[in-house]
Amino acid sequence: MLAMQYSIQLPDNYDGALIRTRVNARKKLFDDHDGLVHKSFLYNDADKVYAPFYVWKDVTEAKEFLLDDLFKGVIETFTRHRVRSWFVVHMAYGNRTLTPGFAQREVDIIPPEEKLDYYLKREKTQQDELLKNPNLYMHLVALDADRWEILHFSLWKDKANAVRPSSDSHLEYEVLHVSEPK
Repeated sequence: MLAMQYSIQLPDNYDGALIRTRVNARKKLFDDHDGLVHKSFLYNDADKVYAPFYVWKDVTEAKEFLLDDLFKGVIETFTRHRVRSWFVVHMAYGNRTLTPGFAQREVDIIPPEEKLDYYLKREKTQQDELLKNPNLYMHLVALDADRWEILHFSLWKDKANAVRPSSDSHLEYEVLHVSEPK
């Protein structure tokens, strides 16, 4: 699987209602999208950042999305932004009965002296512990092999019930909608 995210910095005076309207209009296009495992429509109103997060079954599906009409709609509205990608190492669901309202994204550098297999086993153990929290909807661990960074992405019931990240490099978002095709 491949995780992807692009972040769109909106003008300071941008009306957040426009993003909510856009999400409401476009979410149905992703609810049954072939090749898509997960999409979180994310927004940070304080920083005026719209930053959808995707998980694709494979690289081919991700590439096709970037070249199809759905992404062309993003380019036409917001211009073409840089798209980050990561190999998904671990992805698991916690409490799928809740509706996630808060997302966190953390990125950490993997120290060069770390043995990658042991490091990723530790990540899995930490993820298994997090999944015991009834306020966690989903957690993902992914690898950027270009920068040797590890990504943690999690969806929570709300900010008050989220486990605080340990990284100093983290971003927070409101979850406007989650698409997970059946």
